[in-house]
Amino acid sequence: MIDGLPISVKPQPIFVDTDPGCDDALALAWLLAAPSVEVVGVSTVFGSGTLQHTTANALTLLATLQRDVPVTMGASAPLIHLRTNTGVITHGRDAFWGHQQRHDLVKLPVGAPGALAAAARLYPDLTILALGPLTNVARAVQAYPTDLAGVRLVAVAGAHGAGSLTPAAEFNVFADPHALALVLESGMHIELVTRDAFEKLRLGAAAVRLLEERCGTPGALLARLLEGYLQAGSHQALAMPLPAVAAAVYALHPQLGKGHLAVVRVVTEGELIRGQTIIALTERQRAMVALGASGFEQLASYVGMPGFDYEGSLREAAARAPLNARVILDLDAFRMSDLLERGFLRLHFNAS
Repeated sequence: MIDGLPISVKPQPIFVDTDPGCDDALALAWLLAAPSVEVVGVSTVFGSGTLQHTTANALTLLATLQRDVPVTMGASAPLIHLRTNTGVITHGRDAFWGHQQRHDLVKLPVGAPGALAAAARLYPDLTILALGPLTNVARAVQAYPTDLAGVRLVAVAGAHGAGSLTPAAEFNVFADPHALALVLESGMHIELVTRDAFEKLRLGAAAVRLLEERCGTPGALLARLLEGYLQAGSHQALAMPLPAVAAAVYALHPQLGKGHLAVVRVVTEGELIRGQTIIALTERQRAMVALGASGFEQLASYVGMPGFDYEGSLREAAARAPLNARVILDLDAFRMSDLLERGFLRLHFNAS
């Protein structure tokens, strides 16, 4: 057992698709310090900043941690929409609040879909952890559908309730709604860590002190990032949710999240509703997804007619909208916080 939770003897292979970003940096650092994990690759994507910024940030973090992990550059823009620049609000102009180191990106590999597919072929028990917009994963599904089918995907994506960027949409889905829509039809084993869940895990000034006082040089960098992230959100609360961190801990310890099999659909267009995730949990909701409003009206017109089986008709309709994801709507924030602290305390040792 590690940190009081059972693990397998063999480290769990995880490929991280990421847009660092403050919370992504914390998540990746925590994973790299975890003895039960082998981070087999990193691919970068636009999101918190431009692709150039997120890639340089990933390299900055790995250099600070003194870790050699293959990094592949990915998508610089969404599949259809223009790239959103709203990440600067919480992550700064370079998405690292001014702590990015300069790196030469010219010789870096640029085929993220191929890297994801190669990892899936090499590691049958691979988990892909997608912390940013799902553009790289969507392009991998398009190019290598057989390799990605059946692979476990844990993604920060969606909301059953209110969104995080807009009232309707969580940031990653807003950034590329078509990508999530495509991935949901891929046959991957999809687990979505929604805003409903990740809002429960919040870190504040105590985490900054822990990182800067007890976690060496890597901790000092992460403390500065978290400090900037907290200041950006100080008008909301003294502690900020960390979506990527919640997803990373959940990927290793899924028993700490409360998941529900569901039918998930994505609104891909619309000024106010782009990126909204429609999450159908009950049979009636799944039937509504399958029938649409007009179909449900037609079904209602038969109610009361001799021999009409309303419940049976609902079941038949629901079956036409197969379950396509497990959505995580709640998590054990107290236990996750404890695991985070233990993991961060390993940073100094692992980087020395």
